Amino acid sequence: MPVSVVKKSYRVPNSEEPGSSYIIRHPDCKDSLEIKTEQEYTTDNVFSMFQESAKKYADRDFLGRRTYNRETNKFGSYEWITYSEAYTRAMNIGSGIIRLFEQHVRPNADITTLTRLPLGMYSVNRVEWILADYGGISQNLYTVALYDTLGADSLEYIMNHAEIEVLVCSLDKVPKLLKLREKLPQLKVIVSMDSFADGTPDAMLPSPFNTSSVSVLKQWAEAAGIALYDLNSVETLGAANPVPPRIPKTDEYFCLCYTSGTTGTPKAAMIMHRNMAYVQKAVPLVVPKIDYPVLLSYLPLAHIYERFVEIYAMSCGGKIGLFSGNILNVVDDLQTLGPNIFNSVPRLLNRIYDRLVAGTIHAPGLTGMIARRAVADKMANLEAGKGNTHAFWDRVLFRKIRALLGGNLEFVLTGSAPIEKGVLQFLRICFCCQVTEGWGATETCGLGIANIRSENLAGRVGIPQHGMELKLVDVPEMNYLSTDKPYPRGELMVRGPCVFGGYFKDEKKTAETILPGGWLATGDVGRINEDGTLSIIDRKKNIFKLSQGEYVAPEALENIYGNDSCIQQIFVHGDSLQSTLVAVVVPDPESFIPWARKVAGNREASLETLCSDEKVNQALVKRLAVMGRKAKLQGYEILKAIKIDYRPFDVETNGILTPTMKLRRNIAADYYRPDIDAMYAVINNSAAPKSLP
Repeated sequence: MPVSVVKKSYRVPNSEEPGSSYIIRHPDCKDSLEIKTEQEYTTDNVFSMFQESAKKYADRDFLGRRTYNRETNKFGSYEWITYSEAYTRAMNIGSGIIRLFEQHVRPNADITTLTRLPLGMYSVNRVEWILADYGGISQNLYTVALYDTLGADSLEYIMNHAEIEVLVCSLDKVPKLLKLREKLPQLKVIVSMDSFADGTPDAMLPSPFNTSSVSVLKQWAEAAGIALYDLNSVETLGAANPVPPRIPKTDEYFCLCYTSGTTGTPKAAMIMHRNMAYVQKAVPLVVPKIDYPVLLSYLPLAHIYERFVEIYAMSCGGKIGLFSGNILNVVDDLQTLGPNIFNSVPRLLNRIYDRLVAGTIHAPGLTGMIARRAVADKMANLEAGKGNTHAFWDRVLFRKIRALLGGNLEFVLTGSAPIEKGVLQFLRICFCCQVTEGWGATETCGLGIANIRSENLAGRVGIPQHGMELKLVDVPEMNYLSTDKPYPRGELMVRGPCVFGGYFKDEKKTAETILPGGWLATGDVGRINEDGTLSIIDRKKNIFKLSQGEYVAPEALENIYGNDSCIQQIFVHGDSLQSTLVAVVVPDPESFIPWARKVAGNREASLETLCSDEKVNQALVKRLAVMGRKAKLQGYEILKAIKIDYRPFDVETNGILTPTMKLRRNIAADYYRPDIDAMYAVINNSAAPKSLP
């Protein structure tokens, strides 16, 4: 590809190597990877960032939550604590936690050694989560976050693998932890974020717990050898017995982020303070200049995506409103808060899109007619590079749509999984602000690639962020090569200050992921486009992510479903733009035909006829669902639709199998693309919303 064609990114001269493409960088970093910003940053760890913000923005509102009226059972406006108040509380909590280590975990230890230890966190996003997190950081503890979708086995594994001795959690998690006590030998202290005082205003949500039930929990904890406190008492303890802050070093752990364990036990990505120091420099170069960022915290703090966004907001004096605890009420939270930044994921944006489409271009009568004209005009301008605003239509229609999300949006970021092109473009014209898709992974601290502010085309995740480099490496077994024409294709490799510190207690997997030269092997397959942007086109490993963010290992599911006597071969397929799984099934004629004839009520039907019988298809879907539930599969691992094909997968006729009889997933997906699209169309149409709420 000629150098002159690469416009939006910088192609490093003579950087090609056998088996890999040239290296590309952000054009601002063509001569040096040093990040140049308007603001001078002197901090290289998260505690120093927090300390600096607390001094600089002392009287600004920092953390807020909605008040809850127990009589009306409704949430009201936001109440806020300032940076100065949050800093004081976090310091007291941090001191109190160290005193708990001193009293219950290491009673004979020198207090100066009680540092660089894990602090477990287990709750939905809330003010107490963030205060406890910064409290731990002030004493050079690192956070290990747990999340609600963890099964008991994964919860047990992470607690023991990370060697968590002190855990801060919401009150509803305490019974769950006490039930696992025998399997959690290292756990010594549990701190409840909810106060033990009856009727306290600190409770974020109405709780089934009362003074009596808390008393039972205390007795249970005592019998189990667990010290049980509430956060208020820990904060009081720390205020009375302060411990000077212990500032983390830049190459020490900030947190451990556990990835989904779909091919075994979860892996713990070590996120370092230096990674977060990069965040405060790099993110403002992607986000429009906003003097006072305001954002809603609702994506799980257990994941790095939400963590880096909130670190960015804190480092520049932003305002973080915590959601009311129920993802279904996020739109109401947004309307109450009125954020100017909205970081989201395709799962939620798809819901918003469905509602907007139903109320605009699919609306009946004059409303639908006007909306279709407005959307067509704005979409044409967008595709022509004229931006996503329109003086007339924004005033008439899209101003009302913006109000659904609070009316103040200046920047929307979508990540975690790819978003469908049409959805992205539609949201760009509806929100009338910069809507950016980016690429990142836990192993890149959630950062890596982002679209430039003027990008109006969908289907590309952008260019390397400042200070980063990327290249593509051949994946010959999938026919993706850096020499492909017209554009290079291959596994995405990234290098730069966002690359994580490796996997905790796993040198082998670290060596497999961080390669010589500091290149991170992402497992994603990319394509460098004509304009120098990158598109993600496939996944190297046989693992994929559904639109909600769940990872799926299809081979494991095929082994389970393949045990059905009616099945000879099966190909399980998922799409990162979809929330469900589908499959292609090749039946075993010997057992399938008699079963299917009975279902169809036709004793003479041929194999081909039975495979196309809708009644047989639905019966087999239900049969496989029963098998999946018996195997204790997750809901998203249950097949929602299947294609029954009487023609087997083979090497020569359809090329779906390799000579060693392994499934070639990309070939199978291409071969059955019309069937896959048809299955998803039926699934999505049956689930489509009828109207705006």
